[in-house]
Amino acid sequence: MMFFLLIWALTSLGFFTLVMSMSKHQKQIFDTELDPVKTQLATILGWVLLIISLTLCLLTGTASNMISYWLGSLTLAALVVSLSLSYLENKIKVIAVICVVIAVISAIICLV
Repeated sequence: MMFFLLIWALTSLGFFTLVMSMSKHQKQIFDTELDPVKTQLATILGWVLLIISLTLCLLTGTASNMISYWLGSLTLAALVVSLSLSYLENKIKVIAVICVVIAVISAIICLV
């Protein structure tokens, strides 16, 4: 369960940062567009988080099973991010911080 929470939180954070790299959503979240450097940083960070979550999955089990596990996590994360953008746009930053806390706590528990 903790491993799933870790992978889900990382994929959610990856999606949140990829969303923050899109100009439409920047206006929705920050009320203004970010400069190009911050936009590129958000894009890179989003992809890095998704790659880290995939790598963690691949290192912990059979590749075919863990890719399916990762895709399931991606599906749930995409659902959370899209619903948050649609209905909780004022609370996106809080939801992202909660994902960070979940990722840190679940990583600590997984490592112990």
